[in-house]
Amino acid sequence: MAETSLSQSAIFSARPVVHVGGQAVERVSALLSAMRMEESEGGMSTLELRLSNWVATGGGGAELAFDGQSPLRLGAELLVGTGDEAAPNEIFRGKVSALEMVCSYGQPPELVVLAEDALTAARRARRTKVYADMSPAEVIRAVAGNLALSPTVTGLDAPHGTWVQLDETDLGFLRRLAARFEADLQVSGTALAVAPRQEVQRGTIELTLNSQLARVRITADLADQVTAVTAAGWNPADGSPVSGSATGITHGGPGSGRSGLAWAEEVFGARSEHLGNPVASTDAEAQALAEAALDQRARRFVRAEGTAEGNARMRVGAQVRLAGISAQFDNSYYVIEARHLFDMRQGYRTEFRAECAYLGN
Repeated sequence: MAETSLSQSAIFSARPVVHVGGQAVERVSALLSAMRMEESEGGMSTLELRLSNWVATGGGGAELAFDGQSPLRLGAELLVGTGDEAAPNEIFRGKVSALEMVCSYGQPPELVVLAEDALTAARRARRTKVYADMSPAEVIRAVAGNLALSPTVTGLDAPHGTWVQLDETDLGFLRRLAARFEADLQVSGTALAVAPRQEVQRGTIELTLNSQLARVRITADLADQVTAVTAAGWNPADGSPVSGSATGITHGGPGSGRSGLAWAEEVFGARSEHLGNPVASTDAEAQALAEAALDQRARRFVRAEGTAEGNARMRVGAQVRLAGISAQFDNSYYVIEARHLFDMRQGYRTEFRAECAYLGN
């Protein structure tokens, strides 16, 4: 598999396209000097735009480009697309949550626009609530309905039980519930997608060092690797103990080679980790918790962080195939964090963090 061209044209403009309130605003596009969009596992993307806030007027005068009457105001709907300016791909949709005016001696004033995606409502809502006799998927749909989000939930239909949101934000509760079952949540517009991590499919990207991949640092680290994980609890119905254990990877994600578990056993010998915090009421639940915890550790064995040419397809949940580095580290990785950056010096670029459970060769 070879790298995919970032545009149909050999030469193209990668300047971000910004819509305010559903409309392209020429002044915003002309005065935009920098952009920063960040997303990570667990959902919620944030955006920062920097714009020159000074514009020439007739007769040699000048005035503020964006004042209180500007469409670029608190609460304004923003949509940002990146890639080829002639055919941009949407990377952010949300509302302006903060405005900053930056003034420095000898320089034109600058407007900094900060925005959050639709999960901002989940971050701001804190409550205590009990969800009785429901599956995790049903709980997620109920919370999403309260937030005016349209949920698409893959799996998570078991177990049925009672779930307590105790003085937590809706976002914190959703993240905690999803993490218990090795699931991730992401928002696109007002659509909330929740799926077990092994079911997340957001495309595959090939990056070759010294081509579209400008810089990369990869670490294979045994510090957090274990050879087994155990979990325990008790059944409240009859008071009987429950337990589960995992000694192998169930869902390791993309990539191939030798796992961190195998390396850890060879280098340090057997080491078991017991889960003390999660509560399990059945053997099946304890087993699922143990497997999820072991998988989480295993996937963090090899971690990559790098910078590539700006690529709107680089999103959390995408798989990135790194090549041209070495036999050990050329592998497929799961993207856990993406940062899309644009400025007038370096243009459009994407920074990313990704992980893999295996060391090649």
